[in-house]
Amino acid sequence: MRLTTAMLADAAQVQGGKLFVLGGGFDTISARKLPVIHRSLTVALVAEIEPDERHRDLEISLRLIDEDGVDMGVEAKGKLRVGAPPNLPPGSSSIVPIVSPFHGIEFPDAKGYAFVVTFEDEELDRIRFRVVRVG
Repeated sequence: MRLTTAMLADAAQVQGGKLFVLGGGFDTISARKLPVIHRSLTVALVAEIEPDERHRDLEISLRLIDEDGVDMGVEAKGKLRVGAPPNLPPGSSSIVPIVSPFHGIEFPDAKGYAFVVTFEDEELDRIRFRVVRVG
């Protein structure tokens, strides 16, 4: 598996094999005071699944860390099972959108953070962003 897209969004959903994103692709959360609780944040991914990865459980996890690598205690784990669409040429990979919403995340400080995306215990990507104090 490899990721072709990894982003933060205000909201996202998968419907009919397509990824629908609202307010996606940002890298900064602005806060008037700290700590701040962000009500809703979604990680939106698009994965390319190889033929040998089909028809088995693929373990994916997301974990939030701060810029110092400290675990923030926010995590999502899941298993994905992808079949072969009937119209896919032999040997072709599949494109699969994935979303994971998070609610009520508390950010204690103005600094950098990242969602670490892992597939079967191997890091695929880090979605980096920052929290800044404004006003």
